Amino acid sequence: MDETRFRTPTLAVHDTEHHNQERRRNALAAGLAIVWCGFTLLAQFSGALSAFEEPLIDWREALASYPLPPSNQLALVSIDNIPSDRPWPWSRFDYSLVLRSLIDYAPHSVIFDMNLNDRDTAYTSFDETFSHIVERANLVIFAATVMTNEGAATPPPAYLGELPFHGDTRQVPRFNSAIWPLATFAGDSPVGVNNVQAEAGLRLRKLPLIFMLHQHMVPSMVLQAASQLLGADLGSSEVQVGRAIFLRRKDGHLLRTIPIDDEGRVSVRFHQGPVTSWTADFDDVMVYDDQIQHGLTPDRDLRSLARRQVWIGRTDSADRERFNTALGKLSRVEVELQAERTILEQDYVRPLPPMILAALYILIGVGGAVGVLRLGLRHAGALAIIAAVFWFEAGVLAFRLYNVIFPYPSFAMLIFGAYAMGVLALFWDLDPEVPEQPQLPHEVW
Repeated sequence: MDETRFRTPTLAVHDTEHHNQERRRNALAAGLAIVWCGFTLLAQFSGALSAFEEPLIDWREALASYPLPPSNQLALVSIDNIPSDRPWPWSRFDYSLVLRSLIDYAPHSVIFDMNLNDRDTAYTSFDETFSHIVERANLVIFAATVMTNEGAATPPPAYLGELPFHGDTRQVPRFNSAIWPLATFAGDSPVGVNNVQAEAGLRLRKLPLIFMLHQHMVPSMVLQAASQLLGADLGSSEVQVGRAIFLRRKDGHLLRTIPIDDEGRVSVRFHQGPVTSWTADFDDVMVYDDQIQHGLTPDRDLRSLARRQVWIGRTDSADRERFNTALGKLSRVEVELQAERTILEQDYVRPLPPMILAALYILIGVGGAVGVLRLGLRHAGALAIIAAVFWFEAGVLAFRLYNVIFPYPSFAMLIFGAYAMGVLALFWDLDPEVPEQPQLPHEVW
């Protein structure tokens, strides 16, 4: 027999009120969760949680990631020892000898990642010789340093590589003068700014690719080097501040899209292991050249430098500019090599797209808050822990495979808040005028 026919009107009314109250609690939980999700997303996108997120990104970069072999496009000649009888800086005679040993093996370009601006006769005696060797080389790129003071500076070289730009440049580093390489040997050679804007404690996660010099935008050493290696024309390229740098050839063909922030910085993707497959000490280059000329087999074959870009820079531990990175302390040239490989391999660190992240957060937040009402405190708490573990593991895997960042601090904030909103909705007095305590929709425990 159908028992519903024997229900009294009082029970039917009670069931209806109970159902309506349950719907109201679900709507309350969802509303509170949406408000909390909005607050969490605001904290995420405003950068308020960056101080907590960035060390976790460093940790993920320090993990064994997907294998990335050393670059066959780059090479490093490292100055890893400054003898007491050869104090720094060195004479241009030393650079002349090394450059002379390199150019016979047809490297794509040679980069001097140090300031060659001293006019003292102890350094300029061999400038004419150095100039002739630079002219014989395929391409030599020199470093400049920009400064904030208003003092007089050496006139810029003929070829600086000014960049067309769009957007708000208020946060891009601004400088008033610069130290340029001497025109006696630099001539029309490309120039890049070698300033590195580190954080407190020489912590380095991002590298600036552009600088404002007066009203002009000039490229960093990394951007200049990458442009030359890719065959890009800086005058035909474009900078959209806060979005990307578009490197193009003269014919307009797009070669690279480099994501940058409002300060013109790119996030460096650090990888374990050597950046380049060819590395040699500065003083050994001339020895290897001499061995090849005499038919001997050197430890490092200079003939492997054909069509490579060769960086020359200090890596010795006495250098004061050693930066704290996800891989430990690195010299400036080592950081710049990591940054250039990031550009060449398009190995960029990517956050989840904002719309996808917002949709996920709202779905998880609302589901978590309503789950407290439907499942009870213990089961909803267990489900929240499972979701947090899954997000953590998925974040590690996504970063290893695709460099995609799953934010951890904001997700922890979301899970905690969603659970708290569900508890708040569970114990919320929906009928404050009624003296009796309303019945809870489900057993709490």
